[in-house]
Amino acid sequence: FHTGTSVFPGARNKYGDPMYLDDVAVDFPKLRILLAHGGRPLWMDTAFFLLRRHQNAYLDISGIPPKTLLKYFPRLEEIADKTLFGTDWPGPGVPDVKQNLAEFRALPLSEGVKEKILSDTALKIWPA
Repeated sequence: FHTGTSVFPGARNKYGDPMYLDDVAVDFPKLRILLAHGGRPLWMDTAFFLLRRHQNAYLDISGIPPKTLLKYFPRLEEIADKTLFGTDWPGPGVPDVKQNLAEFRALPLSEGVKEKILSDTALKIWPA
């Protein structure tokens, strides 16, 4: 589900509030819910709350520049096992996928946390 705001014409940003997915997570506990963009830039706290509240909620960090990721999610390590890497490329603010990945890898996070976000969470959601 797309969460967060959009600058594209016709977008209805009020529906980007991830809290709308709280009822979905309760009513469909076996449904894996992925909060695309982590509610950026208005509802990151709500997205963080939902991941901690619901076993079936996950988020991706696509569209969030790595240099601002820890500003938006200062407790990212707590939800690393429910977080997926993504670039949202091609798109605004993501000039190059390799650069985006290198900037993520340079963050002051443990290698274990980075591995969860880069691959382990995706394998948990979509096993091979």
